[in-house]
Amino acid sequence: MSRSPNTAAALHAMDRGRSVVVGTSSRKLIVILCLALATGAVLVGLAFLIVTSSLDQNVSWMLFAFNPRMWAIAIGLIGCLVVAPIVVAVRLRRADALVVSNAGLVESHRGAVLPASFVSWNEIERITLCTVTPRPGPKYVIYYLTRDSVQRRGRTGLFARRITLRNGFEFSHRQLFELLTAAHARYARQIR
Repeated sequence: MSRSPNTAAALHAMDRGRSVVVGTSSRKLIVILCLALATGAVLVGLAFLIVTSSLDQNVSWMLFAFNPRMWAIAIGLIGCLVVAPIVVAVRLRRADALVVSNAGLVESHRGAVLPASFVSWNEIERITLCTVTPRPGPKYVIYYLTRDSVQRRGRTGLFARRITLRNGFEFSHRQLFELLTAAHARYARQIR
């Protein structure tokens, strides 16, 4: 397996029979963690200022319990200083990746490929780059399965054909879209 910085190099590696691993971006996770810790530090300072100024004015402790600002700060502190580091640690430990080869694409966790997630190129009808909701927002890479593939997999529901790839990979959503559309155009014809 190889790591390629661009679409052309990735396609060249796949032409030689190798697979390309698009891993989770640890840099993005570290940036998120730093922002959460900085926000948590600001909230600690803000809470300290509110408490010290209230104590100087001899305010009852009961007012802290009913003060919506203190509740908002407490929830923010829990989110920034407790939940965010746990989530980042779990995401780094899981080491999710998307393995793209000339046969198709598959997900992997901690370096182990998940065979049930394998999708052959001829099972994909089209690949798009669009928002998930009708409103403007972040764009995601979405691929649509063929009707036969949906029936074989036993998927049901309104969006059974649609599979959305999450963000946070080493490739941006545009690079990932370019890689997947180029690989689909090249290898879907060869598999059929």
